[in-house]
Amino acid sequence: MKISFRRLVIISMSFAFFSKLNAQDTHYGSQQFGTRTALLSGAILGGIDDNSMVFYNPGGLGLLENTSLSVNANAYRIENIKIFNALGDRADFKSSNLGTVPLLAGGMIKLKDPKWKLGYGFMAPTDFSFKGIARVDGDYDVIEEAESPGLEELVGESSLTSKLSEVLFAFGAGRVISENFSVGASALFTVRSQTYNRNYSAYIFLNDVEESLVGGNLSQNVDYYNIRMALKLGAIYKMESWSFGATFTTPSLNIGGQGTVASNIAARNVKFNGVDRQSGVATDRQAELKTKFKSPLQIGVGVNYDQGKSFLGLSVNYYSGLDSYEIMDVVARTFVRPADLAPELSSDQFLSVRGGARSVVNVALGYEYRLKDHLSLLASVRNDMSYYDKDKTGADNGGIKTTVSSWDLLHFTAGAIFKRENSSLSLGLLYSTGTKDDYEQKGNLNNPTEGSLLKGATTITEAKYSSIGLLLGYTYFFKKF
Repeated sequence: MKISFRRLVIISMSFAFFSKLNAQDTHYGSQQFGTRTALLSGAILGGIDDNSMVFYNPGGLGLLENTSLSVNANAYRIENIKIFNALGDRADFKSSNLGTVPLLAGGMIKLKDPKWKLGYGFMAPTDFSFKGIARVDGDYDVIEEAESPGLEELVGESSLTSKLSEVLFAFGAGRVISENFSVGASALFTVRSQTYNRNYSAYIFLNDVEESLVGGNLSQNVDYYNIRMALKLGAIYKMESWSFGATFTTPSLNIGGQGTVASNIAARNVKFNGVDRQSGVATDRQAELKTKFKSPLQIGVGVNYDQGKSFLGLSVNYYSGLDSYEIMDVVARTFVRPADLAPELSSDQFLSVRGGARSVVNVALGYEYRLKDHLSLLASVRNDMSYYDKDKTGADNGGIKTTVSSWDLLHFTAGAIFKRENSSLSLGLLYSTGTKDDYEQKGNLNNPTEGSLLKGATTITEAKYSSIGLLLGYTYFFKKF
């Protein structure tokens, strides 16, 4: 089968065999912050007595009854990820992780003017890790009988390691305008870091005298950090048992960062012109590149209903889409060796790491029932839509796609809050689930041909995600004004 080196490079670079695995790297609402707030799934835009308002709605800071409080919350969870028949029959990608996620550590700063309140908090919006490997080893009819009679031995293997984390610092101020109305603003600073390593190889042995080796391998490496900032404005209006809240978060402002990206493709004895077998390499590595990462415009609205024994909260958050953009400033350089195989190709296309997002709407519903003055039971549910947009990643054109998830999630939370005079303790169970039955999986080697050996076939398969965890939170109230 005739195949050009240009086509070989493009199909190798666009081989996205891990495209939809995990819950957190293309979702805005994977984590919730605070003690009571996390148990209510963030359905508190109408305001609650919790320092998490510095993140959710800074308009609620002015209504807090405590001039100084400390909030700490952590989630301990087990994540399971599986994509079926990713590389071939029974060649699944699996990953299980046991870890701790710090949800919030923060407090308040006392001011002389009681109408003003200052709050701060450290949070972890994203904490994602994946490590998986799949292998195929067997005999297949790959090469034409005239050149290699019988079945050829095929060995194929794919692996991926990805670690993505974000740490957010929020500093906000709120002011009471009247007995029923409060406004506020928060500055949100986010540090994002990602390490991504992907490797793929597929080889066959011809049934000739030399037992010639045919095939190739692909490796991609991305490592970067970035700092960005956004401003959140919020307002809350209260009337008897009802309270209403609204927020507006600006698109992020890029502060800066650095990154490294590298890729290597090696082809051995592949028929580029339909007659002769040739070998070639496409490789480059670029370091100390400037980086940028974008967060979209966000608009949130919410309503709370509190009537003594019961509390009900509803919030809706809209995130705008983002056009495709380059995360790192890659320079055009020689990519293919020997150069005469494809002189028109340069490394800026194939080392490109792009970001982008589709618009999403997330809804959260939370309920609290106060059994006693010192004991409350809480339950909540929320959706968590993926902002992944394959048309904006650039991977189909040879770029590197570092995101891995692309399905929508449901989160369920239930727990209790135990209150004392100056403190409260929160305990809860967290469960998340997501699945996609019509997942389009590239790179399958069930029925390989020489023309598809380095890219595999596209199949429809199933991918699943689940997570179960324990929430532990503690709040200490130092002093009321």
